[in-house]
Amino acid sequence: MHPLFQYNKNKAEGNVMTNKQYDLKFKKMVVAKGKEIGNMTAVARQHELDPKMVLRWARELNRKDLDQLDGTSIKQAKFVPTAEDYAQLEKENEKLKKLFAEQALERDILKDLLKKTNPNLRIK
Repeated sequence: MHPLFQYNKNKAEGNVMTNKQYDLKFKKMVVAKGKEIGNMTAVARQHELDPKMVLRWARELNRKDLDQLDGTSIKQAKFVPTAEDYAQLEKENEKLKKLFAEQALERDILKDLLKKTNPNLRIK
């Protein structure tokens, strides 16, 4: 068992885990051991950790380079369009607006036609 992991035996409910934050070195060691034997759950149980937490550590460590991860939440890189990307996005946006307007017009025409052919039909 890792020395940072302690049970709080003073609680009336029995053995209740305290909230602990594990250092990056320990997380890397547990994940590496799990990858080595091919069973993260077994390694988690061996260290008396929640298997879901160890699997989350593995996902986080896979997303980022192990040396760059500082233990904080992983931030997603934001897409910053270049001038060319921006121009292309503007063109696509205009094209989609025109297509939407055409379809709205077509829908309205079909509604009017339906009303004329069947006046008793209720159309929203």
